[in-house]
Formats: sequence, C-alpha cells, structure tokens
Amino acid sequence: MVVTLAQNAEKAHRGRKAHDPLLARFCLLALVNLWLLAMLVFGLFGADRPAFWTGGALAFGLYLGLNGVLLRGLIRHYPHERLGLCNVVTHFRATLTAGLAAVLPTAQALTTDPVLAWSVVAIATIALACDGIDGWAARRSGLASSLGARFDMEVDSLLALILALIVWQTGKVGDWVLFLGLMRYLFVAAMWLMPWLNRPTPQRFSGKLVCVIQIAALIALLAPVVTGLWAVGLAGTALALVIWSFGVDIRFLWQTRAA
Repeated sequence: MVVTLAQNAEKAHRGRKAHDPLLARFCLLALVNLWLLAMLVFGLFGADRPAFWTGGALAFGLYLGLNGVLLRGLIRHYPHERLGLCNVVTHFRATLTAGLAAVLPTAQALTTDPVLAWSVVAIATIALACDGIDGWAARRSGLASSLGARFDMEVDSLLALILALIVWQTGKVGDWVLFLGLMRYLFVAAMWLMPWLNRPTPQRFSGKLVCVIQIAALIALLAPVVTGLWAVGLAGTALALVIWSFGVDIRFLWQTRAA
C-alpha cells in the first residue's frame, strides 16, 4: 500500500522540478552533517595526522558522491515538498557510513588499538540502530517514496561493504568474508547478464531480518573480544543466511520470469 501511494505521488511529480525551499533545506542538512563527519574523523584520528588526512579524504569523497546522487534524485524523482524525519535519519546514517570509510586505509590498526576498534563498533552500531527509524517515520508522516526506500537500501549495502572490508583487513576471517559486503553488488552485476533478474521482488520480513543480522555480525567481528573460531563461525553463519536470502529472491524471479 505504501509503495503504491509513493509510486502515484512520483507519477504526479514527473515534469516539475523540486522546490527551492526543499533544496535549500537539503543543502543545510548536508552542511550540518559535513561538520559532523569532520568531527567524527577527527575524533577517530585526531592524534594521527597522516591517518586523519588520508581517511578524511576518503570519507569526504564518499560523502560528496552520496550527496550528489541524492541531490539528483531529489530534483528528478522526489514527490514531496519536505524532507521529513525519515530522510534526515537516512542522511545521518549515510554520514556515519562515510565516517567509517575513513578507517579503511588504516584498518589493520584495529587489531592493536582497542580504543579505535570499540569506537568503530560504536559508530557502526548507531548506524544500524537508526535503520528502521527512517522507514517508520516515512510511513507515519506520509513521506514514503521510492527514492527514500532506494537510498536507504543503498546505504545499507554500502555500510555492509565498508564493514566487510574493515573486517577483512583485520585478518580475523579469510578473504571469503568479503562476500558479506559484495553480495548485493554481485547481484546487480548479474542483472546485466541475466535481465530476468532485473525485476522487483516481494518485500519479505525474513529478508530485512537477514540484512540486520548481516550488518550486526560484521559489527561484532570488529569487537576485540571476537576472535578465532568464534569469528569464523559468526561470519560463516551470517554468510549462509545472506546466500539463502538471495536464493529465495532468485528462485522467485526465475519462477516468474515468463510473466
């Protein structure tokens, strides 16, 4: 029902540009969260200038890219006249995700610096905890849109990829842990080879639950106390669930490909 209302609103939106006040509020939000991003990176690496500048440059570049894509979507596809709490929360989660990207150049330091490791765990946990608030807020305020849902999904995918890359560099688990962050992107790549995959699938509670478990497992793997067989078992269980979830969607698409 929510998806149908959002699609109808977007059809009505076609052919008109986003209002200037909406874009002004978005720019203000982007500037506020840019300050938050700078404080976040400084808090992680303020005492280590090389790590601060290297990680900060990566985080800033990713943040600019995310905002550029979102701004283009607001201008071309967003059907409402205000952002609402839902999109503010999603943007906040995107900012935290960009901040975590700053850890990538020096991720091996997490194995010797427990303070940095627990700081990353805390930031990622906040990002995960905010997931679901944006969807609830969108439905409650009547601001649901395909753009908002897509941006939320892409932030989840990017968060999983960044966390998987960090875990991989810690050496706790083998290279196969990267599949916990790459599955979504491999599926998108497969759409180019098999067009029948490029269709919507029914929303499943189990799919959302697996996504939460996937990211929660990656966060847990960053904790200094999770090592050895515990780390391998946790990553293996999460990967098995992710493969099963994608398998359910692929099976549905295969069975309905003729339609």
